[in-house]
Amino acid sequence: MAHTGRTCGAVSGAYLALGLAQKTTVEKPRENIEKTYELMAEFDRKFKALHSSLNCTELTGYNLGVPEEADKARDNKVFTTKCPIFVRDAVKILESLLKQG
Repeated sequence: MAHTGRTCGAVSGAYLALGLAQKTTVEKPRENIEKTYELMAEFDRKFKALHSSLNCTELTGYNLGVPEEADKARDNKVFTTKCPIFVRDAVKILESLLKQG
């Protein structure tokens, strides 16, 4: 995801986990999808409350889809300073959402 400069990889990973956490049933497949969308919207709200954005470029300050900017981000240790915070917060939000059921 980082190569696009769009949605933060920590956010994308949380979306995947939310989708996988929902049990699919043949009888009510749409209900499971709707529950996932609700959880994603709640995740978005909480993550934005902490970081103001879901967008990688806005979060890091670099468009990682541009090789020169990705190099600058690497030189400025964005991947070891900022990104771990986004991952940590995404996991905390994800855990709280999954506990709610």
